[in-house]
Amino acid sequence: MADALSGQERTEQASAKRLAEARGKGQIPRSRELTTMLLLLTTAATLWSTYGTLSTGLRQIMVAGLTLTRARIMDEHAMTTELTAAGSAALQAAGPLFVVTVLAVALGSLALGGIAFAPAAIGFQWSRLDPIQGLARLLSLHSLVEVGKALLKFVLLLGCGLGALALEFDKVRALANANLESSLAQGLWLSFLAFVLVSAGTVLIAFIDVPFQWWDHRRKLMMTRQDLRDESKESDGNPEVKQRVRALQYELASRRMMEEVPKADVIITNPTHFAVALRFDATKMAAPKVVAKGSDHIAFRIRELARQSGVPVLEAPPLARAIFHSTKLNREIPAGLYVAVAQVLAYVFQLRQRSPGAPTPVEPREFTIPTELQH
Repeated sequence: MADALSGQERTEQASAKRLAEARGKGQIPRSRELTTMLLLLTTAATLWSTYGTLSTGLRQIMVAGLTLTRARIMDEHAMTTELTAAGSAALQAAGPLFVVTVLAVALGSLALGGIAFAPAAIGFQWSRLDPIQGLARLLSLHSLVEVGKALLKFVLLLGCGLGALALEFDKVRALANANLESSLAQGLWLSFLAFVLVSAGTVLIAFIDVPFQWWDHRRKLMMTRQDLRDESKESDGNPEVKQRVRALQYELASRRMMEEVPKADVIITNPTHFAVALRFDATKMAAPKVVAKGSDHIAFRIRELARQSGVPVLEAPPLARAIFHSTKLNREIPAGLYVAVAQVLAYVFQLRQRSPGAPTPVEPREFTIPTELQH
């Protein structure tokens, strides 16, 4: 309904998130025909491999149940004993068949959609009481396919059953004149052949149903382009919000950086495009560290704050560019700039130690910048 109102069609395949959410709700592809096919085929294979044991066991149960002595018949507790013994013998003879059928049902249920524990699928849903939605489900493509499968199964299985009966009709009719032992063995064999033929008919049904169930499951979970955009916003965050967060983070980082400018030993400028603030403490640092840097407007703010704080500002364009491009914030300068920066720091220390009236130290102008650090 929402898609119809928005004018968008579900043309996009379901995303991994949507598939995971559907699995959490118990919406996974299942094929009952696949389960039925595996159940019947594995049962037929088990009957084939255990035919001798099973027929012998059933014969012994019938012989034991029909040959009772007078004493056993007159004993009021004998029937319980006989019934227990017959049940134990039947379980022992048919035990492998029971185990195989249980495993086949489990495998058939998990083969297509896998294991999915979804408590939400167990809860009561009021929408299932809606007659309009119920009618829509009744007339849906899925329901029409289910009806078609039911008719196909009826025709196929009826044809297989009638074919097996026609194929072995003479043998079936001859069972009436055979003795008990041979008729029992022959009857089991004929039943097995009919069962195999009927089971083979389910292969075609499962071959059609499995791809349909997978396609129908994916079709129901298809998304519109708007759904994909909304999901992307939920997963990655709203772009406007993310941009605002980045702006706030940048502002906080810039504010913290500006707080370090008054603590710097010197500001080296381009003179206007770049500015870097250096600090060096011989007791704690192996080399001078960049405590602030910026370009254009940020460089202007660094220079103004330095002049207000009395931090020396030195114009050295090649050195300023080299430090700006080669050294990250709060990192020590590379070894190739040690000599050039030492010239600057020596000049700054001379300024600090200059006595009143003493001549002003000469600013360094020539710097040796390695070729790989030049910008």
